[in-house]
Amino acid sequence: MQRLTTPILMVGSTDETPEIRYLTGFQAGDAVLLLKRRQTMWLVVRELEYGRAKLSISSGINLLTPNMLGVPRAKWGDTGALAVKLVQKWAGKRVVVDSRFPHSIARRLKRSGVGVSVARQELCPERKEKTPFEIKCIRQCQEAAVKSFRSVQDLLARSRIKANGELIFRRSLVTSELLRQHIATVLLKENCFCRDVIASSGRQTAEPHEKGHGLVLAGEPVILDIFPQHLETGYWGDFTRTVVRGRAPAELKKMYRAVKASQAAALAKIRPGVKCRTVHEAAARELEERGFETRLDGDMRVGFIHGTGHGVGLEIHEGPRLGFSEERLRKNQVVTVEPGLYYPHIGGVRIEDTVVVTARGYRYLAPCERRLEV
Repeated sequence: MQRLTTPILMVGSTDETPEIRYLTGFQAGDAVLLLKRRQTMWLVVRELEYGRAKLSISSGINLLTPNMLGVPRAKWGDTGALAVKLVQKWAGKRVVVDSRFPHSIARRLKRSGVGVSVARQELCPERKEKTPFEIKCIRQCQEAAVKSFRSVQDLLARSRIKANGELIFRRSLVTSELLRQHIATVLLKENCFCRDVIASSGRQTAEPHEKGHGLVLAGEPVILDIFPQHLETGYWGDFTRTVVRGRAPAELKKMYRAVKASQAAALAKIRPGVKCRTVHEAAARELEERGFETRLDGDMRVGFIHGTGHGVGLEIHEGPRLGFSEERLRKNQVVTVEPGLYYPHIGGVRIEDTVVVTARGYRYLAPCERRLEV
């Protein structure tokens, strides 16, 4: 992939524009500006953030405030004015931005005579291949996710099954809300946070992104999808298991065995040079050969209705995508492998692990057992 030679401009918080954090090491909740011209970078932060930024940014970055940039005091809070001044001073007549760049600021730049074009490629393609430090950061999150899952697994194992299938844990009914609270508590102790933990149960599990609500019953599937972000480093982990408290129905057991085999088939394909679609097709083929086709059921798709995985880093979903992409895997990329099956009349099953691509295959970042019945 060719490197961009036109100056690159980024504007936003580091959650909105993770490339800024990647390039500078600075975490910002408010909008900052980063101009990158070849190997030289200028970072503009608010006055109150200057001291913190000075201590945390990578070496060699030119750190500026609106005052140092020469913007009048009345316009220090005007991000568009800061962008115009920054570009005019060090970028010249043209900049490249990404598709998330604020439209209003792009218009301000154009009115000031600066040409703005949207990049046809990633601004930081090197983000896909993780450094040893990044792999360590992601592993910390993955280990926290596994720890929180095992804690919930223990909660379910210790819960008492009532005659009507309801579960009781320490005199409280077990609900999706209770499971999420339990997971959040464990993650916070690991200096991680997961805003939208999925703890769905029963037929809710047929919707892959349903967070879950209400009672958790014995004999029904429970999907626990835990994707924590580390509160200091900003990196993410991603992990899913499907469990049943008590005995699982025969049809659900069959689904679980198929998804487990599908994940194994996908993992077996992972190594440098393999196309992303090859991994996805291996997962899908295994499910089809076991009798689980993906089809339309009325106006709804059922079966394996999503991709096999995605990259993980400073974003929970980033490249590469393990779907129908022709992109080839490279060493030190970190990806999830998460096949699933979803049928409204039964529920869903998903198993997900996050792995790093090695020279000859892959390595789990946090191994964890796969067992359906608790």
